[in-house]
Amino acid sequence: MTPTVKMPDPGEGHRQATIAEINNALCAARCAAQLAGMESQQFVVRELLLTTLQQIDRAAAAIRRLASPPSR
Repeated sequence: MTPTVKMPDPGEGHRQATIAEINNALCAARCAAQLAGMESQQFVVRELLLTTLQQIDRAAAAIRRLASPPSR
């Protein structure tokens, strides 16, 4: 009789934990950049922070793609 429950792969659990940690760090960086942008009145600083936010969002989207199960 075959088992009905497959044991989780320890490597996959470590991978998912790493992805979650990276995603959390990106979210914290995004919040910090948003707060800094709200405090600055200088155009150049705000534009640099906007670019930073865009790159953080891009990296977070890549992490979400890594975390999602492969499509079949």
